[in-house]
Amino acid sequence: MTYRLIALFFIAVFYLIYFTKMLIQRRKGIVTDQIAKSKVHDKSYYIELFMKVATCLIVVTEVASIIYGHSMCTIMFRIIGMYFAFLGDLVFFLAIWTMKDSWRAGVARDDEEKRDLITVGIYKYSRNPAFLGFDLVYVGILLMFGNPVLLVITIWAIVMLHLQILQEEKYLEEIYGESYKEYKNRTSRYAGLGKITESGFTKICLYIYFVLGVWSVFYFFTCLAYGGGFSLSWVWIWVLLAVFSFARVWMLKARLSGQEKIKLPSIIKWSYRVVFAICLMIFVVTEVRIIGAMTTRSQKDLDYIVVLGAGLHGTEPSNPYKARLKRAAEYLKENEGTVAVLSGGQGSDEAISEALAAKNVLVDQYGIDESRLILEEKSRDTEQNLKYSLEIIGDPDACVGIVTNGFHELRAMSIAGEVGYENVYSVPAQTLFPVGIHYCVREFFGMVEFWIKYCFF
Repeated sequence: MTYRLIALFFIAVFYLIYFTKMLIQRRKGIVTDQIAKSKVHDKSYYIELFMKVATCLIVVTEVASIIYGHSMCTIMFRIIGMYFAFLGDLVFFLAIWTMKDSWRAGVARDDEEKRDLITVGIYKYSRNPAFLGFDLVYVGILLMFGNPVLLVITIWAIVMLHLQILQEEKYLEEIYGESYKEYKNRTSRYAGLGKITESGFTKICLYIYFVLGVWSVFYFFTCLAYGGGFSLSWVWIWVLLAVFSFARVWMLKARLSGQEKIKLPSIIKWSYRVVFAICLMIFVVTEVRIIGAMTTRSQKDLDYIVVLGAGLHGTEPSNPYKARLKRAAEYLKENEGTVAVLSGGQGSDEAISEALAAKNVLVDQYGIDESRLILEEKSRDTEQNLKYSLEIIGDPDACVGIVTNGFHELRAMSIAGEVGYENVYSVPAQTLFPVGIHYCVREFFGMVEFWIKYCFF
């Protein structure tokens, strides 16, 4: 229900902006709606007519899809869809706000009023931001409540809007001549800073940093909403990434415009690029290994499984911990000879130990026999979880599975090898999205800590 209300809200805001602007202009005597109003029924007329049909039909299809409620996309796509829809509303608002009374819907061939060519504000970065706003909202709703019918209608509507853009560009060239052609050369049709020339690499980097910065801001708030607010460790990393990205956008934009105030020596620039490339390569390789560990198949009939703690809210396990306990229960039911060591002490803000909370959930909720559960209640971190659990097991050669969230398996397995486990296997639990992206990125720094501690000292 929450996602339905959010999607309907984005649609309502978009069309509230649209019709409010139209009403304001009507009171000024301006006829805003020029779609398929031309007296000449030529190619442009029929493109506008079919565009009008498509844009009306897609609203009906979107609302029907939202009411239906099901989606062919996962929750992560729904979150991304929310980003797109929000951006669509924002871009559309900025477009018609910047256009002021020059805004028209459709090609205003019969409009005799002289209008200025708007090239400022958001129009410095997009020749058609209003159309871009439509597209972003369409794609956003599709990602939130996608189905085959909505997919077809969305593609049709976007194609018709693009054909309309082409017709409007021809009309604007006729009206404004060389000034519009110059504007076309320096500004992209949808978004960007014009055509990629000899400074293409710099522009590509600028676009990448800009997208990364915007996404980091959105994802920061997503983590707050889905990850328990500011208590989510390392959540501030997305703020730092956004600041870094926008700083780079500002620097690259200054370089492209020839207004770079501080010109660094080439050796510093190239040193930065080399270090950045090496760090990025290490990050990518590590993330590939983290993601690979998430999909490992569990070994059957293990002697023990060690269930790592993951925090409590009072006496209730956190969401990541619940996923671990669910996976532990599934494994214990599938492998009746396996014993579980529930590892986790009591934190300062926890009412009971994590191990006891795990036992309560496994016995009461999943019906696991209490005799198959051993509690380890002293540990405070992953290393202690594994070390103290091995002391309870008492046999380094025992076949032991590590039950933790998938994103954490690589580090847990690495630590297990260092503290004495000889036959250790992954039993990955679900990585919860959308916060799972944050966990995977954060885990990179956990692996760095592991390398520093065990490989260098």
